[in-house]
Amino acid sequence: MSEIADAVQIIRVSFEGLEIAMKVGSGSIQSMQKAVKFLYGMLEFEKQMGRTTMKKLLMRGGDLQVLQFDKKDLKQVERFARKYGILYSVLPEMGNGKNRAEVLFHSEAVPRVNLLLQKLKSDSYQMRSMDKFLEDADDKELAVFDRFLKEQKKGNLDVHADASLDNLLEKVGRYAVGKNSVSVDEIGSQLSVDGDSVKKALSQLQKIGVVEQPDGGGQYKVMMDRETFEGRIRRFRELSERMKVIAASKNTNFADITIARKMIAEENDHAVKTRVPGTWGRDARFIWLNKEDVMEIYGGKTLLCYLDREKQYKLYSEDNRVMETMKGDALFAGHYDPVSKGVREQYEKTAQKIMRTVPGKSR
Repeated sequence: MSEIADAVQIIRVSFEGLEIAMKVGSGSIQSMQKAVKFLYGMLEFEKQMGRTTMKKLLMRGGDLQVLQFDKKDLKQVERFARKYGILYSVLPEMGNGKNRAEVLFHSEAVPRVNLLLQKLKSDSYQMRSMDKFLEDADDKELAVFDRFLKEQKKGNLDVHADASLDNLLEKVGRYAVGKNSVSVDEIGSQLSVDGDSVKKALSQLQKIGVVEQPDGGGQYKVMMDRETFEGRIRRFRELSERMKVIAASKNTNFADITIARKMIAEENDHAVKTRVPGTWGRDARFIWLNKEDVMEIYGGKTLLCYLDREKQYKLYSEDNRVMETMKGDALFAGHYDPVSKGVREQYEKTAQKIMRTVPGKSR
């Protein structure tokens, strides 16, 4: 909850046992609402990342600054910040341009930040108070935090569509592609990220072919060079962003699925028709997927795509007759959920054996 004191233009914020007071530059209700949304949004954002930097910054008092700079300089900024002992928090992308990055830091660190900027040797930066930053930010930029707050209330935050995980994927991936193999502990130590978040990131990177499944010693073998990774993560980001936009507009959420290319029965310029796992022979069922929602992984041998949990999917016969409809949630749970993978694999092996005994029905 938050308490607004108009007379002294102070916002008091309580969050998981933390209470801080922050001055705002304007006494207007709109500016205070922006500040509250931003503060809670950042705290929830870092909570999903497994970080506590924002919380630590606020414990020092509410006098914060925002540094904006070229996104390509983010690694250098983080390196110099660690070198000069600057506590900082990286903001999520807020619609201010894909080539810009922003970090929050406490005003007491301004002299060290100025030294950082001298070392950075770049004039393409802007330093603002948090008041000025919020004054300049429009509703579209702050909308990224609405999503965290709404999903936190609903309790159905889907990590596959989570912007914080998307950012962590890039960070972990870029660290990994320069090595032969990596471990959760190594990445967590180097990037200051908790182990569970690293595991989630590595699980997604494994899904798109960047690393292999961990060996007995917890080492993930790296399968991709830097150039290939950049192309792959760019496409994955585009797909994730598209899913987030759709999810927000329809108030729904998505489940990601992988489909072996051998399951493709037909395709055209706009869509692919894939067989639903666990269906075969005369009872085989197929769904059509928009190619915009599909990404090739593992050298094109597998497709990564998404099911809308709330959508009613049409299930087709082999000759494209609509046979039935099924809600995305049920379709995922019954045919694509990893929990059912072992059962499905055994079922399909049995089905293949039966089909090989039927003339003209080998698939």
